[in-house]
Parts: sequence; structure tokens; C-alpha cells
Amino acid sequence: MQIINHYSMLFSAVFIFGITSFFLLRDGYAPKDGVILFVVMAVLIGGWLILRPKQGTADGQKQLEAEIGKGRAVLLELQSPF
Repeated sequence: MQIINHYSMLFSAVFIFGITSFFLLRDGYAPKDGVILFVVMAVLIGGWLILRPKQGTADGQKQLEAEIGKGRAVLLELQSPF
């Protein structure tokens, strides 16, 4: 089960690309099909680049530590990238 959770974005992208390819290419290849598949792949890769987990910076940690205890409410959310 952990392998599915670990690579869920990859599995979803392959599934979406496969379904799109199936419906576009079932009647043969046309140049517009290639363009559509290229756009779908670009959107999937772009989505991964935007949504992928990233490591926090030291500046962010210092800023957070400076905010805690200053009399303001601080919502702290910790998430594991995996």
C-alpha cells in the first residue's frame, strides 16, 4: 500500500495519459492528436513541478520561530512529503 501512496502522482499521470491516448488514437493517428497528447503531457509535468513536495528553507524556519510567542496566533501545519 505504501508503494501506491508513494507514487500516486506518477500512477495517476500514467493512467490519465493512457486513457487520453486510447480515446485519441483508437481511430488512427492525426497530427492534432499528437498536439493534444503533447499538451496533456505538458500539463501533467507542469502540475507535478508545481505540486511536488519541497524541502523548507532555513529562512522559513527562522521566521516561524520569530513569530511564535509574539502574542499572535500561529497556525503550524507539518506535512511529510511522503
